[in-house]
Amino acid sequence: MTGPAERVGLLIRVLTLALIGSSLHGPTAAQIKRLDPTALLDAYAQGHHDETLTPVRLATRDQAREFRQHLVLSGTQWVDAAPADRSRRALVAAAFALEAERIRAERGEWTDPGDDEVCAGRCVIEWACTLLQSRGAPDEGERVWMLASFALAGGVRDWTFLQSPLSRPTQKTVERGHVHHAIARMPDEPRFRLARAVALSSRQPVMGEMETARDGTRTAQIPNPLVRMIEVPSFVLSGLEQRRTTLIEYAREELEKLVSVAGVGDEARTRLGYLLWARGEAEPALATLRAAGESAQDPDLKYLAHFLAAQTAQALGDFRDAETHYTAALAARPHSQSATLGLATLLYLRGEAHQSYDLMNASRSGRPRDDDPWRMFFYGDFPKLPALVDELRRVVRP
Repeated sequence: MTGPAERVGLLIRVLTLALIGSSLHGPTAAQIKRLDPTALLDAYAQGHHDETLTPVRLATRDQAREFRQHLVLSGTQWVDAAPADRSRRALVAAAFALEAERIRAERGEWTDPGDDEVCAGRCVIEWACTLLQSRGAPDEGERVWMLASFALAGGVRDWTFLQSPLSRPTQKTVERGHVHHAIARMPDEPRFRLARAVALSSRQPVMGEMETARDGTRTAQIPNPLVRMIEVPSFVLSGLEQRRTTLIEYAREELEKLVSVAGVGDEARTRLGYLLWARGEAEPALATLRAAGESAQDPDLKYLAHFLAAQTAQALGDFRDAETHYTAALAARPHSQSATLGLATLLYLRGEAHQSYDLMNASRSGRPRDDDPWRMFFYGDFPKLPALVDELRRVVRP
């Protein structure tokens, strides 16, 4: 006899197997079993983008792994099979490879530690990058593809793929990474230089937990309980802090170089402001973020700068200034959740519970599925990946 828990578990397994079995009937199952790179590249080149990627999306881990290995060899042969159309074919193959790796990344398969694949997703993107380099002079299609590949790497936070090492280079250092291939091809593209600076700055500066904010009182960080529990020697902590400081200072310098560069200056200034705040330099951080909020034209970036300025002002104990910045953030991006929560909290603390409730309720109805820019801040350009993929599809469409 089996108990209720065992019967429920058995039922779940049976239903799962039934669903898997039903999904593998019909023509789609045959496509998944084959996963022929040549046929898929032909279809993708004809503009059937979503249909082409469906078999990749539905493939098992083993099928997808095998396809990744075959794509590089068969893809190169497919590109070279039509010399007159080789340049476009190289871009098509690169775009398809990027979209396939996006699917695998979403499934947690950017890396594959359980297999012999040493670099997995990195290898495929680098292969696609060499295809683009073989086309001759860079063009708009290559620029968009590069930006999309940076966004994908940001989505999995693989910063050393973009830039290595993440520390200040020495005379013996050889800097490498995917972003350097792009800079070598298009040295005047500022977003490539920003991608490098973001890779440098995104590895370290994560704020620790803060004490409860109080109006008129500067907020301190709560000491890490793990450090106290394991009794890390002071000299070890000092060494770790020195390394962290060195890494952040280098990232700070690289961001400062971009603050006045057209097209990327506002984002560089916003990320610099956060870096200063994470380092404990709240006053210069607030000044930097306030300037970014005033000059930014992109609504998401303006929102982010003002939200971070509000957080910094709140940490400094200036609730009035924090409220001003929360309000400015919501003017740029109405009903956004993070700024709404911050402002609603301040209203509640001063006794305006009804206004606080109304604000939160309006946020839930106004943006029920909000991809708040603050929640995506540590993922580089990943929020831009869907738009970049759409643009790339337009470029390769016949």
